[in-house]
Amino acid sequence: MQAVAADFIRPALLGASMSTRATDVDPDSELVARWQKEGDMEAFSMLVKRHERPVFGLMVRMLGDREEAADASQDAFLSLYRHGKRFRGEARFSTFVYRVAANAAKNRLRSLRRAHARSQALGVQQAGGAALPSAPRDPEDSAAGAEDQRAVQLALGKLPYDLRIAVVLREFEGQPYSEIAHVLGIPEGTVKSRIHRARSALKVLLEDFVRERSEETDS
Repeated sequence: MQAVAADFIRPALLGASMSTRATDVDPDSELVARWQKEGDMEAFSMLVKRHERPVFGLMVRMLGDREEAADASQDAFLSLYRHGKRFRGEARFSTFVYRVAANAAKNRLRSLRRAHARSQALGVQQAGGAALPSAPRDPEDSAAGAEDQRAVQLALGKLPYDLRIAVVLREFEGQPYSEIAHVLGIPEGTVKSRIHRARSALKVLLEDFVRERSEETDS
């Protein structure tokens, strides 16, 4: 069953769009310089357009809800605008953007948990009693593999933040271990350990779903 689960999880994870891996040349360097040194807002707007799709994708995977993801993405870019001039080129600008987005996702998750705790204290039950929003449902759900994607998203939502952000950056965003280490501010060995733990947890969480899918295929 472990082997079957592993074969299922990786294609399901990789079904999401993957970002281009880092190269030696930072494609954002010119725009960043214009924004930081000259206060060029058009340059900042172009940076937002370049990174808004991967940031939104990260938020969807982390939060499991498109509306929350949109709000958290806006929070991330507001934070980037306020603090982005601290960027000194110690890593690629995209790495810095992911770092800001990861913090915004963490803050949003914390806010959602507090809201859920308050609603429980008041005796108000959220739909399904879930602490976090359920996986998004939209017209794309009719596409092949959408059921697999939903199952993986729900499983991701059960992982603690530290494991979730690491595996999302690796499997969905296609980031190398070294970049993830920069984003999260932890050693590369810790990144690998968290991703290994996340994958193992996902195998367990998806075990029943994988078995049912296997039985459907065999029937």
